[in-house]
Amino acid sequence: MDNKFGFLFLLLFWIISFILIKVTSKKWDKTVSSFLLSNRNVGVLLGGVSVAAAWIWAPALFVASQKAYEQGLPWLFWFTLPNVLALVLFSFLATRMKKIFRHGYTLPEYIKIRFDKKMQNIYIIAIFIIQIYAVVLQVTAGLLLLNIVTGIDKTILVIIIWIIILSLSLINGFRSSLIVDSIKAGFITIVGIIIIPWVISKSGGLVNIVDWFSGVSWKFGNIFDLNVALTFWIPISVALLSGITIDQQQWQRAFALKEGIAKKSFLLWALFFLFVPILLGILWFAAVGSNLPINVNQTQLAGIFLIKNYLPQFGVYIFSFMILSGLVAAGMSALSAASSVWAIDLFHLFKKDVSDKNAILISRITMILIMIVAISIALIPNIQILYLMLLIWTFRASLMIPTILSLYWWKLSTRFTFWWIIIWMIVGMTLFIYGSLTKNSMISSFWSLVPILISTIFCIIDWFINTKNFNYGKFTWTISQSK
Repeated sequence: MDNKFGFLFLLLFWIISFILIKVTSKKWDKTVSSFLLSNRNVGVLLGGVSVAAAWIWAPALFVASQKAYEQGLPWLFWFTLPNVLALVLFSFLATRMKKIFRHGYTLPEYIKIRFDKKMQNIYIIAIFIIQIYAVVLQVTAGLLLLNIVTGIDKTILVIIIWIIILSLSLINGFRSSLIVDSIKAGFITIVGIIIIPWVISKSGGLVNIVDWFSGVSWKFGNIFDLNVALTFWIPISVALLSGITIDQQQWQRAFALKEGIAKKSFLLWALFFLFVPILLGILWFAAVGSNLPINVNQTQLAGIFLIKNYLPQFGVYIFSFMILSGLVAAGMSALSAASSVWAIDLFHLFKKDVSDKNAILISRITMILIMIVAISIALIPNIQILYLMLLIWTFRASLMIPTILSLYWWKLSTRFTFWWIIIWMIVGMTLFIYGSLTKNSMISSFWSLVPILISTIFCIIDWFINTKNFNYGKFTWTISQSK
């Protein structure tokens, strides 16, 4: 694909997305509820598709596939299982949240009522940093593949993709994100049903795949290998479970769902997610058996090399459309989540009464500001995403247990929860950064268990010392008073 066709490729995606957003939003009211939560009227089908699509981000599209190629079935298995379990866990958290705080907008808004403004500020800072990281990661993750397919210079490509993400997000906020999630799910389905079986049959069939379940190294044949479980499964499980627990992208979807369908939506579409890393992993297994001359630094592109080698050019285009829609949808979801926190939580710290018009304006300005920050970070020469990732994982792990317990345990108080978070951020960051930089996997694994251990100790202390019980009816009183 030359440069001109590459630009047309990107333009075509933008036009399709723009038309679908406009057509499905003709009669949409310009209110905060519609812009941030699609009027809280999202059904099982659209909501479930969006839940699964939002959880299918860069690691599911690239990391799982690359590791399946390099380290075989064990890595793929231990990556896929906790991803699905994370959605299952969140189905119960979302159901509980909808029951006690069904008129909410954001997780920090809930935390303010459950605890206080001090706790809310921690969540606001964490979520903003996490969403900026998400925007940076989504585009940079697929940059090499899109550069190969489109032939466009990487710097120009980054700017174009971010323009696509921002322009589509500004139209109707969260509703726009839902529509592009559906496009993403559609292309994933096409690739899973048509492209992957086609390329497998052309490259040697299922027998060829089974022979290469150990990966290109032939060292990882046992999925229950204790070393794999200890050094990989524990830290990745904690990272994924903590990630979804404080993920405003998923909380936004939970608040947007119709009453009574949260658990069904998350559980049902966890199955949809299940097939994505598995299908892509199978594609990379086929690449192992094809004996293609793949550079060791480009194993994340093994699948696209296989498709280019065995299928007509339009097969490459469809696969590339899947990757592009995946990155754009994930970026839009991050912008929408961050803008909701700014409009509902941060702006209200300075001004209590905000009109719908001003709240929507603030949301759109937030999207632009976050995009500028994300572009600035991504365009830093030789930027190391690893260090940003370590920071993000520390934030998420430190907030996981307090968030879960806050929904169920009336004895949890601000005094102990706040300081446990601060201590873990200091201790956890030190341990995890040291373990990662020295490539000591056992230290990294131990790091992932520290927040669970510390939180248990603090909860026991809280149980004996705290004499006040939180009344969850306070959420109902707060809502009625605000009306």
